[in-house]
Amino acid sequence: MLFCLSIVQALSIVYAESGCYAYFYNPESNVDNFASLKSKMDIQLKKSGKFRFQPFIDKDIFEKQFKGNQEALAILSSWHYKMLKEENGIKPVLVGVIDGKTTQKKALTARKEVKSIETLKGASIASAGSDDYTRNLLKQMLGKENEKLVESFQLLAVPKDIDALISVGFGLAEAALTTESSLDMLSAINPRLSDKLTTLAVSDDILLPVVAIPENHSPNLAKLLIALKNMGDTEDGNKGIQILGLDGWRKIDEKDGELLNK
Repeated sequence: MLFCLSIVQALSIVYAESGCYAYFYNPESNVDNFASLKSKMDIQLKKSGKFRFQPFIDKDIFEKQFKGNQEALAILSSWHYKMLKEENGIKPVLVGVIDGKTTQKKALTARKEVKSIETLKGASIASAGSDDYTRNLLKQMLGKENEKLVESFQLLAVPKDIDALISVGFGLAEAALTTESSLDMLSAINPRLSDKLTTLAVSDDILLPVVAIPENHSPNLAKLLIALKNMGDTEDGNKGIQILGLDGWRKIDEKDGELLNK
């Protein structure tokens, strides 16, 4: 997959001189089919102009390409946006929606035999997110007094949240960091496995991925933004959005802005 992705990213350099880009990087999940995602998104965006979709697997390359680029918007996690907003001079304009909501909670889940967080020292934690994202979120969830505990964790990368929970159920990991909704999904598809698990900690509300644009951007970027927002109106466009793990987009409101400024 790394070889295929390097080709995809190399193509962005070839075409960088014309048109606008929608850059995508999300440390909260492992999108496992970049070629399909790019193809579906490109087809829809090109209907509205010289627009292209560019997914990234590498955080540093994503940041380098996006910084100061007046011809690109970014689809990124709210956690990542907070890291970049001041240095990059960007502003959020859209937020993802799932089941009518723009927020989600993350849960740390283990088998019921685990009686306390302290017993997880050096444990294997399954997560679909990147190492940086997972450790930072766990430190927020468990508090400063448990920072050394979080540093001791051995992280197990998995494709999806449901895989993280199954890893715990079958003893491949001691605990999993997932969305609360994935716990509901597991309960529906495998209630026996779900009954063996217990939730040790839950995060505060976390804003879903956002779309951010440079403060000083080209006029064409506004057209790309409209095209992206309206993708959910078509069947093919909706498939692309669903690969991102979302149902659609809506404008950032005051409440969303408060979560981004925390």
